[in-house]
Amino acid sequence: MPKKEALLPDQTELRWPWWVTGDCCGLVCAFVTNILHFFAYYVQMKYVIGPWYGTLSYSAIAYSIVMLLAVISHNMCRFTNPGTVPLSFVAPSPLDVDTRRNYVCKRSNVIKPPTAHYCREARRVVVRMDHYCPWVNNVVGMFTQKYFLLFLLYTFLCCVFSGVTLASRAWSCSRQSRYYSRHQSPKSGFCNPEPLDVVLCVINFVEALLFVLFTGCMGADQFEAISKNTPYIDRLQGHKGRQRPICDNLRDVFGGRFSLTWFLPIPPSQEARASFNKMLFDTRAHLEKEAQKYQQEIDRAPTVEAEAVEHAGGSNGALRRRNGSG
Repeated sequence: MPKKEALLPDQTELRWPWWVTGDCCGLVCAFVTNILHFFAYYVQMKYVIGPWYGTLSYSAIAYSIVMLLAVISHNMCRFTNPGTVPLSFVAPSPLDVDTRRNYVCKRSNVIKPPTAHYCREARRVVVRMDHYCPWVNNVVGMFTQKYFLLFLLYTFLCCVFSGVTLASRAWSCSRQSRYYSRHQSPKSGFCNPEPLDVVLCVINFVEALLFVLFTGCMGADQFEAISKNTPYIDRLQGHKGRQRPICDNLRDVFGGRFSLTWFLPIPPSQEARASFNKMLFDTRAHLEKEAQKYQQEIDRAPTVEAEAVEHAGGSNGALRRRNGSG
């Protein structure tokens, strides 16, 4: 028993360093995502929140925390194994065509549990694979979907915050300017910005507008997939997952009952790891039984064929005797 526990998939595969390097677009997009977060943070602290409320204000601290959670969630999603089937889990043989098509990866010959699919960018079979996302340069799968959802949530909040503060600054300064005569200027540079200030704030506003739409749409799509218990690829293939209460599906993604840990980018729970192991072992056990059955059918085939030939020969002899006697 101890040897078996030492070889559990979650204790070997998930501990390895993970980084998808086969997709140049994903590498660039993931790097740019971090740059955009830090750019927005710089603009907010330098030109918006800092001059307006102060860098130690409640608004600045709240934005800093949300931005930090977004960056951590992004990088946890980027560098966490999404739930790949170990290469040691090679499918047994022989198997019939239907079983091999449904439970065996034709590219790597490893077992393929239900909802598992082969990812060309990662070059591995991923359990509960939803899709490959270049913005995190990783597969959204069993152990990365939570990080991906948190990344979308906190990025959405950062974009909303940036958009609101920039719009509020423009509105506040437009009102303030009405109280000054043409020969007066505002008391500070907050409402009398330099050209660089204007350019950076405009870029930050456009960035916030674009990514609030992107993260909102992606979040809605992920919520639909979770509510229907059917990953994106399975939906494309016309498959439907087992219908369950949405709370059960959310617990599978976030781990355990609803708590503060749902909103923190922490490693997968022991319950999720146990479910991962059980899924792999159950699939392998099922394929081993199917292989034994198919092997027995192959072994019986020559005997059945010989009996058929012998029966056919006996029938022909009897027919010749009847014809001769006739």
